[in-house]
Amino acid sequence: MLKATFYLIGIIFTVSAYWHDPEVVLVDDFEKYQPGDFPADWNGRKEEAKNIYLVQVDSSENHYLSANSPDTDMFIIREAKVDIGEYQYLNWQWKVNELPKGGNESIKKFCDVAASVNVVLVASKIIPKTIKYSWSTTLEKGTRTKSPYAFWPSRADIIVMQSGDSLSGQWITEKRNVFQDYKKLYKRSKRKSYEIDAIVLMTDADNTSSSAKADYDNIYFSKE
Repeated sequence: MLKATFYLIGIIFTVSAYWHDPEVVLVDDFEKYQPGDFPADWNGRKEEAKNIYLVQVDSSENHYLSANSPDTDMFIIREAKVDIGEYQYLNWQWKVNELPKGGNESIKKFCDVAASVNVVLVASKIIPKTIKYSWSTTLEKGTRTKSPYAFWPSRADIIVMQSGDSLSGQWITEKRNVFQDYKKLYKRSKRKSYEIDAIVLMTDADNTSSSAKADYDNIYFSKE
């Protein structure tokens, strides 16, 4: 469950890595971490997160992040001071291996998600604001809703990118114009720039008392 309480993280790390390309700002491709380790440039709300989010390597020597959430609600966060007016597109790859049974991000009782990439617009104790891109168990692809855990003045909008298990076990590449989503959701049609605060990854299954498993890779912002 995404509770829009990312301010609980005491220390987060600044994104400074580029793929030597001025058109791209890399968040993480997980290549610099050792397989089996927690990615050191991220931080979890609790120490338990370090047992849930671990770097793995495949047969082609590609490193990626694996999340295995047995009835837990842990997330990880990394600071990302990126102007989404300039780098409008968020790109990532993900793969779902197990969906939380009956997960539905719009209902508090069932608010679990197999995989989610969250853009933290405001990382604040008083007014945290996020846009959550999710791989839902039950909500249809294209659904837009709000987190039942976000209460005014906090806000957490949800956009369902994938749904169900028909693509389970397959790497899916996503690309989303975050700046356009921000302007539409917040009615800022004339705004030219906006600096986000962080990226959060979350795979959770506590509300449904089930299990969720997913993998993440190649998270970056681009101009086109």
